[in-house]
Amino acid sequence: MNHTHVHAHRFESSHRRLALAFWTQLAFCAVELVGGILTNSLALLADAGHMLSDVGALGLSLLALQWATKPATSRKTYGYHRLEILVALINGLALWAMAGYIFYEAATRLFHPPAISSTPLIIIASLGLLVNLLGMYILLPERAHSINLRSAFIHLLSDSFGSLATVVAGLAIYWRGWYWFDPVAGIVVGAMIVISSWQLVWEAAEILLESTPRHIDLNQVQQSLESHPQVLEVHDLHIWTIASGIFALSVHVTIDNHLNRDCLTGDLEELLHQRFGLEHNTIQIEGPDFHDPRVCTLHRLEGNH
Repeated sequence: MNHTHVHAHRFESSHRRLALAFWTQLAFCAVELVGGILTNSLALLADAGHMLSDVGALGLSLLALQWATKPATSRKTYGYHRLEILVALINGLALWAMAGYIFYEAATRLFHPPAISSTPLIIIASLGLLVNLLGMYILLPERAHSINLRSAFIHLLSDSFGSLATVVAGLAIYWRGWYWFDPVAGIVVGAMIVISSWQLVWEAAEILLESTPRHIDLNQVQQSLESHPQVLEVHDLHIWTIASGIFALSVHVTIDNHLNRDCLTGDLEELLHQRFGLEHNTIQIEGPDFHDPRVCTLHRLEGNH
């Protein structure tokens, strides 16, 4: 099975699972929103709002997945792979905005909690938890392949925390009449949202800043290149992430002027692929006098003669 066929199969599987999760979440979001209004529950409204952000996140993820298949152009030479990183960052920031709103509403209700209908709250929140768990189950096999899909999965995971907290709040109100437990549950949900999305936002920001991928040690790559018997020196080494699973490298390699540069480039490409899984590499081969302007001037003068 070639790389193109594997990529196409993965796209079809991811697209199908994302679409199923999207429509499932959208349907139940409407149920939770109506239920939150009827029961006057902040925890349920917060969960409905969070589920609405899930719908938006899944929709953006579907869009990014679709656009990532578009071919490269003269202006987008890497294609649209970076779109998934932008979507992941937007999803993470949307989660933080939702958490901020929940904290604000909880603060206003904490000392003056309104009356809440606990039975509908428990029923709707329990169904919401099942829907979120279903969505997580749908996306579970694909989340490791893409930061975009992982951001969608984290949305559903956070919403599961929210649904669980809402169920607990409903039980506390039903058994003990603790209406204050509803805004407390909202605060817990908000905290869970921030905690679960922190790594996602940080990872997306690192990719956009073109940081070295965490699983690759820059020093080890340099040492491996310099260990080649024909390499004198390695400098200006850069490794960055284009999109999930797609990494690029550029490096300047100094060698003896009399070596076969094409064969050496092939050897180094193979080394980078076998040891570090790097395939999109740009290797500039230089002689030992490459940076000496006097040598270049001398060659030009000799050529004129």
